[in-house]
Amino acid sequence: MKKSLRFLTLGLMAFALVLGGCSNSKEKEVSKAQKEYTEVQEEVVNHSDDPIEKTIDFAELDKINSEVIGWIYIPNTSIDYPIMQSEDDEKYLTTTLRNETNETGSIYIEKYNTKDFSDPVTIMYGHTVFADDKSYDAMFSDLQKYKEESFMQENPYIYVYTPDKTIKYQIFSCVTFDDRYILGNYQFKDPTDFQDYIDELRNTLGAIVNRDLDITQDSKVLTLSTCVGVGVEQRWLVNAVEVEEIAK
Repeated sequence: MKKSLRFLTLGLMAFALVLGGCSNSKEKEVSKAQKEYTEVQEEVVNHSDDPIEKTIDFAELDKINSEVIGWIYIPNTSIDYPIMQSEDDEKYLTTTLRNETNETGSIYIEKYNTKDFSDPVTIMYGHTVFADDKSYDAMFSDLQKYKEESFMQENPYIYVYTPDKTIKYQIFSCVTFDDRYILGNYQFKDPTDFQDYIDELRNTLGAIVNRDLDITQDSKVLTLSTCVGVGVEQRWLVNAVEVEEIAK
């Protein structure tokens, strides 16, 4: 019996890719991509009990792919991946770190965001992988765990590593959002637009929110964007604010 495997992400136009009635070859494709990323982690990541002390060998990553601009890690999830950026914003929907065509894709930001994460808001995209009878932890699939408020409270931090610094973010909102193209609908350097976005993230019905965090016009926000579910034209956004930056 054939299995149904679906990959969903939300990019420039709330891109959704659905693979229906797929055979084991598609499942093998997911496994192949995950094997690639696991091998890369073993090559370039130096783990530490304190995520701030974790280091990434960006020189080695650059040899593999010069479009690597960072690395994202979220404790107690499977999210521990390189971050890509290309002039073609759709490239890494279906391309792995080693430039293999694979619908598991990569984690990436668009060319409109700066690679040093200095923008008021940076949007980062990744697939969620659904299967009828098997769960996958590929790419941004584990962001679905943040639909439980207790998980957000117990795992509030996101770490982004670049060649020049380590950035620690704290999650302030997890929310189901509509499918508008965020970077095209807000001018985040405009204080009003920035505040409108933060207000929506905090006040949308059903949002899981930490209201203790102070977000000002000088704050830097990271939004992780993936799908909500199969056939749903909405996004699941996990939103965090920078709380610490350590230069290298």
